[in-house]
Amino acid sequence: MAMPWETAASIAHNVFLLLDGWVWTCVLAADEAARLLRSATH
Repeated sequence: MAMPWETAASIAHNVFLLLDGWVWTCVLAADEAARLLRSATH
């Protein structure tokens, strides 16, 4: 039983948004950690 294209596209879009938000959060956390490490060593 195949999914309609609209349903598949909607699921793919939601998964992309979820992953994009997760990656952005990791980037921000890593940037903050690097900033804290730089300020601790100087």
